[in-house]
Amino acid sequence: MTRIALFDRLTEREWREKVVLLLQLLATAAILGWVPDNRAKLAVMLVIWAAGFRRVSLAEIIMMGLVNLLFVGMNTAALARGTFRFDHPDLFVIPIYEFAMWGFYTLHALRMIGGSPPRDKRIAAVILAGIFAVPFATIGDPLHLLLASSVALAACLIVFHDAMDWGHAVYMAALGVLIEYIGVWTGQWHYPGQPYGGVPLWFVTMWAGVGLFARRLILPLLCSGGQISAMPQGKR
Repeated sequence: MTRIALFDRLTEREWREKVVLLLQLLATAAILGWVPDNRAKLAVMLVIWAAGFRRVSLAEIIMMGLVNLLFVGMNTAALARGTFRFDHPDLFVIPIYEFAMWGFYTLHALRMIGGSPPRDKRIAAVILAGIFAVPFATIGDPLHLLLASSVALAACLIVFHDAMDWGHAVYMAALGVLIEYIGVWTGQWHYPGQPYGGVPLWFVTMWAGVGLFARRLILPLLCSGGQISAMPQGKR
């Protein structure tokens, strides 16, 4: 059996970078949950992110901005459908820190898992990303959304299923577990209908899909000019 090892042959320096990124994520989650003011959350997060990333290229900054814009739009549409609610909104019924969060999640996951950028099936990636997004844009019922998004994610993973695809999807889903449950349990946002544990299960497919398509669509663009920083130098 072929062993899947995403962090094989990392140098000691690269392992230290992974530890710093893990601490960065845990600190971000703690700030999200327990720093009391939204503006204070954002200010402290920006300091933590800068310390954890250290070097951020112009391409990465642009990527983070575009991802943030995309998810602000998606959050706004989801809020309008009643999919969830922020408990302490600032601007456009969204907390101010949320305008920066998804860019951070994306760059953090790309730095943590890394790997070489995929060069195959680019058109398929664009098409499948659009198909994957459809349930989240059109379905409000949690159970129907879980079923539809699970089918869409499964189809995507049939096409894109190498070790790094799975690594990015699984890591982002795990990141989503941390963020979603801390966010709900500390009263930052809530989902209607009192789902078990406070969070509907479709969040797993959403976060996993974001991880998969961050690798398939964003990583090649960042690496095309050698832009991504702190990439693993071992297993590719």
